Amino acid sequence: MPGTYAPSPGRAKGSWAPRLAGVAVVVVLAGGVLAVYLGTHGHAPGKAAGQDKRPALSGKVVSMQTVGVIDFGPYDDGDPSRGNPHGHPLMLTMNGSSVDFVGIPVKEITSGTPQWTADQMSDGSEIFIYVPNGKCLSPQGDQLQLTHCNLGLAQRWRTLHSKVMLGQTISQYANAKTGACLTAPRRPGPAKLATCGKALTKTQEIALWWSA
Repeated sequence: MPGTYAPSPGRAKGSWAPRLAGVAVVVVLAGGVLAVYLGTHGHAPGKAAGQDKRPALSGKVVSMQTVGVIDFGPYDDGDPSRGNPHGHPLMLTMNGSSVDFVGIPVKEITSGTPQWTADQMSDGSEIFIYVPNGKCLSPQGDQLQLTHCNLGLAQRWRTLHSKVMLGQTISQYANAKTGACLTAPRRPGPAKLATCGKALTKTQEIALWWSA
């Protein structure tokens, strides 16, 4: 892996084509979920406009990219990340019925297949859509689940303590409803929501890698 926080590495020409041919179709459908929702949903029945005291959530997508959601080395032992033998990058994926951080095969470190569509909304929030099934990343207690996309507060994520290291943007992702942060286990296992720590909390240092 070229450095602890390396920018998305280059690929040989044409290397994405066979892997993303099918993914592209699903991405278009997943992104279209937002447009369909906006066209078919208005204010909740019985509620007058402006009655809800919460700030209005934007339904406008300003950017969309297909990415891998990666935690580069969640072993919080206080050691430097660079060259730390305990550091091990993990990627967020559906693992059976669980949303897990799993190990990345060595051959995929620099050329993995992105599994998430990150939709950035005009209010600064982000929505993560799992490409294989078009569902959105949402909290379930202190765990994560994939649910039908509805543009609600629970499916919005906001960045904290963003920084650029060796050309790669690293951020904590706080859930807009719970305020807790997306957190990787020290070893492969279920993703969790936990109290957002200070900057440089390794289990919460998330990067969007392999962007297509």
